[in-house]
Amino acid sequence: MRYPTLTEMGINNPGEIERFSLNTINNTDILRIVYKRKKGSLLPASKRFRFGRASRSVIADSGTRKTEIIHEISPFVQKAVAELEQLLAAKKKGKVQASLVKEELKRLHEEVASRTKYIESLLDEM
Repeated sequence: MRYPTLTEMGINNPGEIERFSLNTINNTDILRIVYKRKKGSLLPASKRFRFGRASRSVIADSGTRKTEIIHEISPFVQKAVAELEQLLAAKKKGKVQASLVKEELKRLHEEVASRTKYIESLLDEM
């Protein structure tokens, strides 16, 4: 398993993920994942996951012993976001490499065509 947290969330096709967003509303983290589906697919184009934030008390002022409640992002959400960032970075790197290979292939075709013309011109001179 390359993406155990995403698999645990029920994401079976991580290769189809196009982008994601993470928002916080009323101490709830909302992770929205957008997929790139094939035309005519009956699967949803996006999914939303809601995660509650953990709350803990911290001392705000040690002299008066005043405390504040802090709401922190869940470690599970942090793992999911890290896996999504890793996945999208790998996809982007793959696209960059594919475009480089296409450019090199185009240059190779041009060179072969040029050499072929040159050799044909030598044959014509004979």
